[in-house]
Amino acid sequence: MWTISLSILPIFLLLIFGYVLRRNHFPGEQFWPLADRLSYWVLFPALLFYRTTTAPLTGEVVGTYALALMGALATCAVIAVIATRLFKISPQVGGSLFQGATRHNTFIAFAAAESLFGADGLLLAAVATSILVPPTNLFCVSALVTYQGRNGTVSLKRKLVQELARNPLLLAIGLGVALNLSGIGPVPILHEMVGILAQAALPVALLCVGAGLHIRAIRAETWSLIISSLCKLVVFPAIMVGTILLTGLDGMAAVVLVIYGATPTASSGYALAKQLGSDAEVMAAIITIQTLLSMITLPLSIAVASAYFLGG
Repeated sequence: MWTISLSILPIFLLLIFGYVLRRNHFPGEQFWPLADRLSYWVLFPALLFYRTTTAPLTGEVVGTYALALMGALATCAVIAVIATRLFKISPQVGGSLFQGATRHNTFIAFAAAESLFGADGLLLAAVATSILVPPTNLFCVSALVTYQGRNGTVSLKRKLVQELARNPLLLAIGLGVALNLSGIGPVPILHEMVGILAQAALPVALLCVGAGLHIRAIRAETWSLIISSLCKLVVFPAIMVGTILLTGLDGMAAVVLVIYGATPTASSGYALAKQLGSDAEVMAAIITIQTLLSMITLPLSIAVASAYFLGG
């Protein structure tokens, strides 16, 4: 486990560094929202497009990934909805709980896969992201619009179309997958340019994730923190492991799948919570507590998975 922890320690050091920079107002309060927008709208879509044009999107791995990821996503979504009703949680908080239980931090997953397995790990991470991002966004936007739209002023169908049509991650994945499956593959010059942009995606994104942590917000809604964290950091990876054992998947592909199960919720959930009327303070608390907990649970999950599926 010590070797695994050292391998992904730079990821969490970048998160901490981003937090320290923001706390010390460097390079300025206006910088971090702009850097976050640059990462979300330009750099990370470039990385996804770059990788999905060459990712292996056929074969046994894709089927197993789809079964595991979709099964875990649906299970955690159902738990979040039931818990919201069972504990009489308000719709605003329920929307944040739902996101905390179902969204995944692709930045951390990509960084961990690359740290452990290099370019091969990134290709498998691209496969997992291509499978998981579209339904996750569909689920989360549907849930948040439904919770908010009880006043009848928002058309669920219209809002869904608006949010999904302008999601840069979905657009990048869709274009990359289309080029991949059509046989066209990487487009000369464009692919190289996007590749240069992609190199900046992970370091900038991780700094922004760290800068977005809100330690004081952890005092918010105890039940939502507990339920969402259990779903994302316990139930989600447990379903990954169960599917792997059932299907016989092993090696690097199995470990990358466990990484996706063990990552905390996405920092982009905060912006979506504000935009669609959920409790943004609770969302900030969920993001923060899960990210901090994952500094322990992620290396532990990877170490166990590596020992079992890689034999070391």
